[in-house]
Parts: sequence; C-alpha cells; structure tokens
Amino acid sequence: MRERERRRQLASRIERFHGIALEQVLAEIEYLRDAGDTVIAGGSLAYGLGNGLSDLDMLVASPAAVKSSRIPLEHFLGSLRVDVWKLGQRSIEDSFGRAEEALASERPLLGDFGDSDHEDEFKLLHRIAFGLVVDGGGLELEAEGRDWRRVASGLVLREYAERMRAAALAAQLALRASRPVAAVVNARLAVENALNAALTERGLPFISDKWLGERLEGGAPGLAALYEPFRQLPADPAREGAGFAEAALRACAEMWELDLGLDALLALARWHRTEDLELATAGAEQLLLALRSGAAWVLEEGEAEAWRRLAADDGAQDEEGWALAGRDPEEMALCVRLYERGLLGLGWTEGVPAAALGTGRGVGA
Repeated sequence: MRERERRRQLASRIERFHGIALEQVLAEIEYLRDAGDTVIAGGSLAYGLGNGLSDLDMLVASPAAVKSSRIPLEHFLGSLRVDVWKLGQRSIEDSFGRAEEALASERPLLGDFGDSDHEDEFKLLHRIAFGLVVDGGGLELEAEGRDWRRVASGLVLREYAERMRAAALAAQLALRASRPVAAVVNARLAVENALNAALTERGLPFISDKWLGERLEGGAPGLAALYEPFRQLPADPAREGAGFAEAALRACAEMWELDLGLDALLALARWHRTEDLELATAGAEQLLLALRSGAAWVLEEGEAEAWRRLAADDGAQDEEGWALAGRDPEEMALCVRLYERGLLGLGWTEGVPAAALGTGRGVGA
C-alpha cells in the first residue's frame, strides 16, 4: 500500500508541475525496455520533494547482460525533462559490492565514489535502495543477506563525514591565515556536510546537497533548528568570522563525536598537488606557474621563499603528500591560498573511524 501511495504522489506531482501523466513518461521510454526490465524512479520528485524545475530521474534495470549507461539519456515531455539510465543487474550488484568493500576499510573514501559535482554513483545506489518501482516486477538481486539500504546509506555517511572533517580543517586554516571569508564559507560547509550525514543516518535517501532545508524541515526539525544560525554568512567576516566558525564546529561536534580540533586534524592531513606547479622569475617578479591550466600568480618574496622550502621537501613526500603538521606560518598561508584556487588538495592518512559514525547524537530527534 505504501508503494502504491508513493506512486500516486509521484504521478500527482508531475501532473501538477508539468501537466504530464506518469503513463506518458513510461510510454516515452518504452523503447529502452526489454522483457523483464524494471523501471525505478529516484531523485527529488520520487522522494516527495522537487518543484516545477526538477527533472525526473528514471532507471531501467535489466536482469540481462546489457551495456550499462553512466550518462543519462535525456527526454523532454513539454516542460518535464526525464533523465534515464539503462543498467544491467550485474553492474548494479558490482557497484554495491564496491561500496560494501569500501565500508569495510578504514582508508579515506573522500571522492572515491563521487565529488560535489559528480555524484552519480551515490545516487545510483540510493535509487536502487530507496527508489520507487513504477513498472515491472522489481529487481531480484543475487547477494543474499546484503542490506541494500545500509550499504547505500553507509557510503554517503562516510563520504559526508569526511567532507565535514575537510571543511572543518579548511575553516581553521583560513582563520590562521587571516582569510575570514574562506573561514566562514568552509565553516558553514562543515555544518551542511554534518547535517547531510545526519539525515542519511536517519534513513532518508540521498539526493545531493540540494533540498537540505526542505529535507531538514520534513524529516528532522531539531536539526533544522541547529542549522538556522548558519544559513546566512556573517555580514562582516573580518569581525564575526572567528565566532561564526567556532560556533559552526561546535554544532558539528553536537552531531558527531569526532575530534575536529586543529591539532588533531593537522596530524592526519596532507597537501598534495593537483597541478604541475613551477616557480619562475620574470624581471623582478616571482611567478608561480600552473603548467597544465596555463595560469600564473605573482608571489611576494616571502611567499616565493615559502614555495622553495615546500618544493625542496618534494623528495620527502610520501604517497599522501606534504604533512601539514610542522609547517611554518608562511608555508601554511601560501598552501591555504593555493588550496582555495584548486592548486593543492587535502589528503588524509586515514578515513573517519567507522566507530564514530555510529554515534550520531540525533539532536532534536
């Protein structure tokens, strides 16, 4: 009965927003189906959210050996865009298998299954585990005893906990480097990542970073109240940034029993290059060249000396990159600037401990 009601609500939403019947959508994508295929709806419209600008995500899952699509086929019915993936059952099971193996490991997972721009694998797992079967007999997946929702949720939980940790470190480094705007932006991001993890722990399906406010109001009003002080960045980051960032990290600590103190995070973090960087001289100016992207930045003499010290340490790098702990203030300030520009990335020697992810406190449950 619950699935029938969900299907009715989905049909009502796309009819209200676009004047399109669900049966019209199924007819439009019929050419993609083979005997035995199941059609699953996922995304915001299928999870009770969305508006007139939302597209409809559909998955055609086949028990046959088919070449799975990682890029959706786009269809337009009036104002409604329908994105459709055709996936074989084996591909689906392989994705869940990879996710289960990753969850059993303590290594960092950050970015392995998607990033802030490309989260298709996260969404795939949640479409299967939480999606709405709108046509067909449903999937008969082979792995007995696997808790599909636990795997899908656990993967997002680990990813967003690690994003929270990275944003918390970036906020504190920005404060130390006297970059208050970067500090408050990363502090709020840490809270939003912590909240996304908390929503996932409560069993809500993953959509992406969109609809955070609506998901909080609908499924976790106590967490919505916790988020309220951080919805808007301070008008004067130079004066209010430190207090805002400290309050944000305290809010994260209310949700997750992780040590987000600067010393604890520095001991685990590494800088790594995301570009081929090279120092060059042009007349009296010192230029840092990003060779792959063809960009250059003028460095002050102190910054140039800091880069020389960092570059001299290249031979001492381990696989994770330069250790953050022990860097002098000029080196750290330069690294923060390069990180803001995407020229350095943050790596970690270990992932967020699995035990810590069982301790979400569920503020305001």
